[in-house]
This record gives sequence, C-alpha cells and structure tokens, in this order.
Amino acid sequence: MSHPLPIIRTSRLLLAALQPEQALTLSRLADEPTIAAMTAALPSPYTLEHAQAFIAQTHDQYAAGQTVSLGVHLQETGELTGIVSLRLSISHSSGHLGYWTGTRYQNQGYACEAAKGLLRHGFTDMNLNRIAGQCFSDNPASARVLEKCGLSYEGCTREAFLKNGVFKNMLLFSLLRSEYASSEATS
Repeated sequence: MSHPLPIIRTSRLLLAALQPEQALTLSRLADEPTIAAMTAALPSPYTLEHAQAFIAQTHDQYAAGQTVSLGVHLQETGELTGIVSLRLSISHSSGHLGYWTGTRYQNQGYACEAAKGLLRHGFTDMNLNRIAGQCFSDNPASARVLEKCGLSYEGCTREAFLKNGVFKNMLLFSLLRSEYASSEATS
C-alpha cells in the first residue's frame, strides 16, 4: 500500500488524510470527556501532542497495511468533524471499523455516512470479506450507527475491556462482503 491514503466522497462528507495543520482542531474535537468515555483508544485528556502523533502515524500505518484512518470533513466547508478508520487484517481479508464524531457534530448522521463510505471502500476497493465493529454496551448511539450501516449484531463479550478501572461489556457487529453486495444490489 505504497500509494496515498484514499479520498472518499459521500453526499455531504469528504473522508481524507489528516494534515499536520489539523492537529489543533483534532485535539480540540477529541479532548471531550464524552468522546474519550465512549471510545476504546482515545486518551483523556487528548493533547496537541497526541493529535500530532496520530496524524504522523496514519500514513505509515496505511503503508504497512495496518490501518486506514481518515478525517471526516464537511464537503461544503472542509471542517473536520471526526475520524473514521479500518484496522486491517490483510491475511484474513478483514477489517475492524472505528469512528468518532465531535460532540457538536453528533446526531446529524455524519458517523453513519462516514462509516458507510469506508465500508464501501473496504468491500469494493480493498476486496475485504468481513468488516466488524464494536462498541461499549452503554453506548447505544454507536450500536445504532453500526446497525444503520448494515452490520449484524453477533453478541456481547462480557467485561472484555478495562476502561478507567471498570470492566465494560463490548457489543460485536459484522458485515460480510456477500451481505454488502446483496444490500447494494437491492438499493
């Protein structure tokens, strides 16, 4: 994957590589307690240094075939609203979907639209066979996003994740390429 990160357009969004000059905006979006509380990987507080390191590693991780991480931007203004990513397992032809949206951009359908754009890329351009997603059981909004994107609920892994000293249940969802192709053919 020596080529640049993909650029994906949806009806309202542009999913594109983050640029170093976006680090301050990214740190401000991610440094909200509600974001950190509902994501597995974001530290709190989320500093400018965290954002700079994240942006710097996105190209290397993509080149290594590990992760596709893209900024979610409004097409009209270019404004950064959040992140969408696919953590890859090339040997298994699968990916793991992740996303978050800044608090002021939530409840506008951006997470679902961005996730659908990256799912399309994963199945059609990367030829993945399976894409999974998971969320904490106390995050029903994220579970709704996964279901709206066509992922099927597979089950709950009980107390599978230690977050801030508390064991949390994880809900697991997935979508297969055959299911994605069938849903695209009927829509």
